[in-house]
Amino acid sequence: MVTEVDVLAKMKDIIDDDLVKTVEVREDGTLFIELSREVDDSTLIKLQTELGKLEGIKAIEIKQPKKREVPEGDVQISEETILEKLKEVIDPEIGIDVVNLGLIYELRVNPDNTVYVKMTMTTPGCPLTMWILRAVEDKILEIPGVRDAEIELTFDPPWTPDRISPEYKKRLGLY
Repeated sequence: MVTEVDVLAKMKDIIDDDLVKTVEVREDGTLFIELSREVDDSTLIKLQTELGKLEGIKAIEIKQPKKREVPEGDVQISEETILEKLKEVIDPEIGIDVVNLGLIYELRVNPDNTVYVKMTMTTPGCPLTMWILRAVEDKILEIPGVRDAEIELTFDPPWTPDRISPEYKKRLGLY
């Protein structure tokens, strides 16, 4: 099994040591990394790609701090509002948004105005996984009143074309 030392050695080629706050390799093969500051999309994609090559890594979670201004007062956030915003996140390889593609498995707005999303990718080896996850998080954080967003990536159950919305199935000729 891969160790934190192996992960840190691989990361040295991509980012500075001072950016790494936490590295944890969990028993289920999930690699959890917490960064001390935000990095750009190309760095995230490179981290995902290179760390994904390590034997025994089944999933990669990278958390980085976000600077947010939260409006004062009682703001109501609905799941419908979030889903509409997430329709702006298009899978560049397929050309369909993550909602109509059926990548969103679960969505929850918590009482403290934090948002939880459980989602998947069309394939476990999708090279744009980190970019899509970050885009989902960024879009949610653009919604006034959202305090934070937690995005969980899962491949259980695996995605199938059956999850595509009926409207897009018609557009693609799958009906």
